[in-house]
Amino acid sequence: MEYDPYSYEIDRDPYPVYRWLRDSEPVYYNERLDFYALSRFEDVERASMDYHTFTSARGTVLELMDATMTGAIIIFMDPPRQTRLRNLVSKAFTPGRVAELEDRIRRMAVEHLAPLVEAGGGDVVREFTARLPMDVISTLLGIPAEDRDEVRGWSNASLHREPGRPEPPATAIEANAKMWAYFEGAVAERRARPRDDMMTALTSAELRADDGSLVRLNDEEIVSFAMLLAAAGNETVTKLLASGIYWLWKHPEQRRVLTEDPSIIPNAVEEMLRFDPPSHYQGRVLTRELSLHGVTMPAGAKVALITGSTGRDERMFDDPDRFDVRRTIDHHLGFGHGWHICLGASLARLESRIALGEFLTRFPDYDVDEDAIEVVHSSNVRGLASLTIG
Repeated sequence: MEYDPYSYEIDRDPYPVYRWLRDSEPVYYNERLDFYALSRFEDVERASMDYHTFTSARGTVLELMDATMTGAIIIFMDPPRQTRLRNLVSKAFTPGRVAELEDRIRRMAVEHLAPLVEAGGGDVVREFTARLPMDVISTLLGIPAEDRDEVRGWSNASLHREPGRPEPPATAIEANAKMWAYFEGAVAERRARPRDDMMTALTSAELRADDGSLVRLNDEEIVSFAMLLAAAGNETVTKLLASGIYWLWKHPEQRRVLTEDPSIIPNAVEEMLRFDPPSHYQGRVLTRELSLHGVTMPAGAKVALITGSTGRDERMFDDPDRFDVRRTIDHHLGFGHGWHICLGASLARLESRIALGEFLTRFPDYDVDEDAIEVVHSSNVRGLASLTIG
């Protein structure tokens, strides 16, 4: 058996392959694509904390690791530089600031659900789960409403991969270039005419350098931040919500639990993150030779930390293939772990709780056209591109 993160067949259901990896090849090597993979919860958790051995400095996406990294993208850094930049941006995601967004997020959710309610159903991704997260992150960044669909389209296209082909297709490269040009222009505009948004705040933010002096972010760093936040804010919640709606349809008894007691919805979000998360692996490069489970990985080896597998690891979770919104979950890796845990995790949780609650209030009993489902095809992000309900 082969674990190929670019396989469309595996995209449809990677979990049998993940089980095989955990049981038979806990340190897996794909000779054809030249990368190793860790799939057990404990191994992935430890590796996520050990940036001295598992570095992010050459990127976190397998197919991009051989390209020259600019170093301006925070997820392509290690501490201490990563920590300083992360602390700077995390000020926008404090619990207090996130809580202030609740009423606004609820209004957006209700607005986007209205067409589905009026039509008695439709494509829940196109009308709801893709639009709400983009509106939320755009509100923070300062992306005008008229530009959001285009920015979301570029983000989606930049992540697309063709069947069995690791390298980004020409359409992905073009979309990434357009997205860069857009945010480059937006940052220049903020410098000339400041606004009350995150992009403006980043142009004036000060960061303490290694020598103790205060420095400001350059345009490349700000553009990289903005692109990352726009893409992550869009991708994570879009995929999580659509997958959650799908699994609640597959398990109507679990859906009834939530419609009868909405207070369980926050726990249901954690179960969705454990059971079928949006992000499935984080790439690292070994800084030294390392032996694990009888396999020696050389220095310089590319390693995929398969967080998507860890939520189904029976060594950590009882009966892990059972979807249970009441499950007690002490800890999962659905938002990553350690130095690169998702910066906007608290915001993503809030969006997801509100969105699911408002959706189930309006659609307590819905059906899914399973034949019309479309799957996103990326190397490290998994989810649905289309989900029609009725």
